[in-house]
Amino acid sequence: MKAVVVKGNCDLEIMEIGEPQIIKDTQMKIHVTTGAICNTTDNKIYATDTPEKDWPNDRFPFILGHECTGRVVELGKAVKGFEIGDRVVYWTVNGRAFADYLLIDTEEAAVGKVNEDAPEDVAAMMEMVIGSARLLFRPDGTPLIRKGDKVAVYGLGPAGLIYHRLARMMGAAKLCGIGRRKLRLEKSLEMGADFSLNSQESGYIDEIHKRFEGHPDVIIDATGGDVVREMIALGAPDARIIAYGVPPFQWSDRYPELESAGMRLPEFTGTDSARIALAHCVEWLHSGKFGLEPIISHRLPISQIARGLDMCRLERDTTLKVIVSINQP
Repeated sequence: MKAVVVKGNCDLEIMEIGEPQIIKDTQMKIHVTTGAICNTTDNKIYATDTPEKDWPNDRFPFILGHECTGRVVELGKAVKGFEIGDRVVYWTVNGRAFADYLLIDTEEAAVGKVNEDAPEDVAAMMEMVIGSARLLFRPDGTPLIRKGDKVAVYGLGPAGLIYHRLARMMGAAKLCGIGRRKLRLEKSLEMGADFSLNSQESGYIDEIHKRFEGHPDVIIDATGGDVVREMIALGAPDARIIAYGVPPFQWSDRYPELESAGMRLPEFTGTDSARIALAHCVEWLHSGKFGLEPIISHRLPISQIARGLDMCRLERDTTLKVIVSINQP
């Protein structure tokens, strides 16, 4: 099968390798149709000499990618609720998605079926959507964003914009996007924000308090940077904090700072939370009201995947989500 294999720092090749075979009864094998580049992880492990620091299972050479959609072609004996030919989306901690075939372990992943009329490009990025949504539910399934909440989102890359739509689907009454780049500030409004503000301009926190007529109920960090002090200044002691970004520090090191301000991060974030989130995300996708298409800025064939990676890393003023055609019908 063909696969996108990373051989070294910014060195990849589309090459023929052996097709993966089911070795566990809980695995399913899918024929990948479309993938989506993860602006953070894919580039971190592509443009580095030490990919294992950001994706522990990957050492050169490895198959790139963890966001895709496809159809079931084989099922392990213990897999229930799926049939050959089903169109699926998923969330997993494992990668190797940019290839003709992918193995998904249903014991470790959240996997769901999608309708035939679900947009292919949106289905391809549902791994990221589910991964974002899994931070928004408690173990009993109740949402952390409640109807009528005021929500502020730091970071207006694909994840932050996905959180715009998740917040609206969960009933947020007011929504603010906080970022820096012109395209993304404009896209924030398109994705449902009541207003968007440049975090580099002085007084933006006071402006949010003014427009919200108080503090936000929920603050989401999708920056990948350090906005802990800003979130503390923006929120009230009972604000719900959602940390999606991968910052240059360990969140556990900042717990005392957050707790002293009366704030805590959710602790229900694994596969069980992803399964709860998947059910909601698939329902919203099928409703036709999810509204994720504007996040997609580019569509490329697999032969141009290196170009897509460079765009995500080096051309952030004009690039959001890049969809990659792998085996589209």
